[in-house]
Amino acid sequence: AVVSTQSGHYGRGDIIARHGLTLPELFQLSLEFYKEEKHQFNLSYEQKNQLAAYWRQCMLGPYHPDKLNPGYFDFVGNDRKKAWEALGEISSNGAMAGFCNLLETVCPDLVPWIRHKKRERENKMKDEKEKEAA
Repeated sequence: AVVSTQSGHYGRGDIIARHGLTLPELFQLSLEFYKEEKHQFNLSYEQKNQLAAYWRQCMLGPYHPDKLNPGYFDFVGNDRKKAWEALGEISSNGAMAGFCNLLETVCPDLVPWIRHKKRERENKMKDEKEKEAA
């Protein structure tokens, strides 16, 4: 799924339909995957900055200088600030979908990992219901 900050289309319905999760659930699993597995794949500098921008948009809302103002010689911070600024006024949901779409596009192992985690969760819930019924 292509993420377009220009048009405001993030494929939100497509990504949710593909995984059968709510967007916040999918976002949390995508974050968990990124934290646990980032050493398993190579992201470009721009992709890392874009993921950071989506995360900031979700957590902090649209860019404002009071939220992040890197120093003059903080080149990475300035690049991340520019990526965040470029998101403009997209919603938290749009940023979550953008994060998930980008990560799915550049990390083919994300989809099987999410399916595995979803099955684990379903099995745990099934076991808990069986214990309650017994």
